[in-house]
Amino acid sequence: MRDAEGTGVDGATLTLISLTGRQLGRTVTRSDGRYSMPTPGSGTYLLTAAADGHQPRAATLEVGEEPLAYDVLLAGISGPDDAGLPRAR
Repeated sequence: MRDAEGTGVDGATLTLISLTGRQLGRTVTRSDGRYSMPTPGSGTYLLTAAADGHQPRAATLEVGEEPLAYDVLLAGISGPDDAGLPRAR
């Protein structure tokens, strides 16, 4: 997992979700942004990624019989931490 400058994102959380919404796996990136996560087998899955100071990301993955290398790019958040979020009243 990398940021917009190509630097590895340390401590980002990745979650693997089935198309029916069931969480299948979760992992955290290492200091260089690398991660490893087993899948239950071939199929289509949703991978979500989140890290402090970055916008969350989701992607649909097609997993086959061979190991899959998937590089996630996270964009930084611009403006105040709550920019663009509605406030509760």
